Amino acid sequence: MLKKVRVQITTERYEIKGSLFDTPIGTLIPEKDPPPAEDDVEKMEMTMDASYHDDGTRVCIRYKESELTGMEGSTTSVSFQKSDPGVISMLRDGAVKTALIFEQHQRHLCVYQTQIMPFEVGVYTKKVHNGIEKDGILQMNYTVEIRGAQAEYTKFQMKILPYFDKPAHV
Repeated sequence: MLKKVRVQITTERYEIKGSLFDTPIGTLIPEKDPPPAEDDVEKMEMTMDASYHDDGTRVCIRYKESELTGMEGSTTSVSFQKSDPGVISMLRDGAVKTALIFEQHQRHLCVYQTQIMPFEVGVYTKKVHNGIEKDGILQMNYTVEIRGAQAEYTKFQMKILPYFDKPAHV
């Protein structure tokens, strides 16, 4: 089944101390520092057209990035196997290319491809709540770090909304 939908994405992001690359594999990343001041949290909310594809074994939501995200010219696909909905893949293709894996209480080393060279990215996922098939909501809390840069903690929510055709211009 392939259908048009809209997705509403809400994020809250802020920098944290520590390094995913310096923490031994198998060790849980320690809790973050005290919550940052409200001014240090970058909040974003956007709604965009998307496609929702369910082939019976895998669900894939695909949308085009906008100028607001800084990834204009890229397409993002968020997908999961129905048999393992707690493991989320996020692939970006186009101007920005990434392949990220989110799995609760797991760390994955992923790739961020730039026009100059690829960078290794560490992703530690604290929480995954995948209710896409039940209530249309995916929530993930995770830390992401490009080696050598400041780590960033993100609260991500994607909500699947119905698609409405735009009224005809009279």
